[in-house]
Amino acid sequence: MYTRCMVTRANQFWVVCLLLLTLVVGGWVGAQSNNSRPVVYVAAVEGTIDLGLAPYIERVLQEAQDNNAAAVVLQINTFGGRVDAAVQIRDALLKSPVKSIAFIDTRAISAGALISLATNAIVMAPGGTIGAATPVQSSGTETKPTSEKTVSYVRKEFSATAESRGRDTKVAEAMVDSDVSIPGVTARGKLLTLTTDEALELGIADFEASTLRAALDELGLKGVAIEDSSTNWAEEWSAF
Repeated sequence: MYTRCMVTRANQFWVVCLLLLTLVVGGWVGAQSNNSRPVVYVAAVEGTIDLGLAPYIERVLQEAQDNNAAAVVLQINTFGGRVDAAVQIRDALLKSPVKSIAFIDTRAISAGALISLATNAIVMAPGGTIGAATPVQSSGTETKPTSEKTVSYVRKEFSATAESRGRDTKVAEAMVDSDVSIPGVTARGKLLTLTTDEALELGIADFEASTLRAALDELGLKGVAIEDSSTNWAEEWSAF
């Protein structure tokens, strides 16, 4: 009787151990399954591009890299802003090992065009626009063109950025300098702005999509988890 009781208790002990092991392994597998789901970070580029935007985008790119994200999406809707801020963002995008995507919904004008050109892929919403990037100076209510030197610099920034991503450099330059003419695309004296269809035809944009999810689907990122990022107080202070 004593021996039988001991055997029964031993069996119970091993059954409990087996159940605990099953729970631990099951939890670990579940956690691994959740962690293995690709994540895409999304940052908004909207309104006026200012000095607070650059550190925000740099932080999002670094967080995405640290967490092995599948990509970073810049959701863009801007008429432009500061060239120095756009150049800083451009540099960060070109240096980052994380895949970057510009989802233009609905416009990427001026500095917004430079940021878009610096990404690995450009997806545009129907009715979108990109271009019109001649630098200007604002003084009170008056806006006037900048010096030829500044135009030349920005033109080459656009050209080098397009070249680094395998896009047409002449099309990029024509967005900045009205002296650039492209037969069948833009005449001399006309600054280039492209619609979604035109950008697709010229190879500036890669796909058309109505929503962010549709854009991700087009790029082979269907079903990924989306991590929305927002500015912190330091970045908002920089913008202020």
